[in-house]
Amino acid sequence: MSFIKKICPNKNLNFENFELLNEKDPINTSHQLNPCLKGENIGLLTDAGCPNIADPGSLIVLLAHENDINVIPLIGPSSIFLAIMSSGLNGNNFSFIGYLPIKSGDRIKKIKKIEMISQKFNQSQIFIETPYRNEILFKELLKILNKNTYLCVAKNIGSSKEQIKTKKISYWKNANSFITKDPIIYIIHTNEIIF
Repeated sequence: MSFIKKICPNKNLNFENFELLNEKDPINTSHQLNPCLKGENIGLLTDAGCPNIADPGSLIVLLAHENDINVIPLIGPSSIFLAIMSSGLNGNNFSFIGYLPIKSGDRIKKIKKIEMISQKFNQSQIFIETPYRNEILFKELLKILNKNTYLCVAKNIGSSKEQIKTKKISYWKNANSFITKDPIIYIIHTNEIIF
């Protein structure tokens, strides 16, 4: 609600109905569409991602389509899109992976796989991690990725503490730690960048 107050300071929110989306409860999610079935409009607002892109929303949007409810996408600042825009890496061919596996062995396999995909298809690979696992992930990236692979670390996007840096792994290995327990978007791309 604070975001809505910021962009619409004169709007009286006392007459608005806000509900928390919980897509683990499909029955409640389907009931949240009831106003639409009565001809009213509803909206779905999420955090730093967009509905259904790094945030919940797929189930309620799919249910809207199944009920012939018109879906109109509106976008605010998406950390994923802002990261690829500011990375200098291939924004015409990229894949959003979401979270990498939690188990170290599975995560290592995934990192190797996405680096190979990046090289084979000239495709930037975008992923995220929870802030408390950033340091572990970063150390694994430095250990596993080729020294000429680019890594963009985009942290605190949209805040006063925003920092975005794209460098080769060889640079990151010799740099002071840039990784903190903050929201970070990671993007990797092999050095054969031909757009």
